[in-house]
Amino acid sequence: MSEHNIISVSGGKDSTALLLLAIERGAENMQAVFADTGNEHQITYDYVQYLNDRVFPIRTVKASFERQIAGKREYVLSKWAEKGVPQSAIDRAAAALVPTGNPFLDLCIWKWRFPSTKVAFCSEELKRNPIINEVQKPLLDAGDDVISWQGVRRDESIRRRFLPERELKLQKNGSELWNFRPILDWT
Repeated sequence: MSEHNIISVSGGKDSTALLLLAIERGAENMQAVFADTGNEHQITYDYVQYLNDRVFPIRTVKASFERQIAGKREYVLSKWAEKGVPQSAIDRAAAALVPTGNPFLDLCIWKWRFPSTKVAFCSEELKRNPIINEVQKPLLDAGDDVISWQGVRRDESIRRRFLPERELKLQKNGSELWNFRPILDWT
């Protein structure tokens, strides 16, 4: 069993500081990960590439909602007619339920809406889940421990204000997932 340090990199100031801190502290088995939402400014993509080229290799992960969109399309095609929806509306909806390859747009197609402050699903679906599913889960399933470095600060929001610096999530197989927020008290 080994321990892996997974550093979440978004291309912003906090995650850059987090990456530099992990390097400075000599984190072993370190892997920097960027979750490509498909909705970042080109400057962000350029900066993440700069970090990758000059500071530390960064792995990119990307959410896919093809399965969810296909399921929704199948539902529209098989169930809407029996609910009295006109065929022209069914055809228009089915035509719109086609993945674009852009994670943000595909998430909006699947959810039938854009995210908002009241219905916030963006970060979880586009950043958190792809990093968990593509990077952390395979390591944890293999019996390894994971330290997930997160560049969040208390003064960013009420919800973040009460987060612990370290949080253990013991897995069913006995491996450990630690959420580590070393810049939590930075201002």
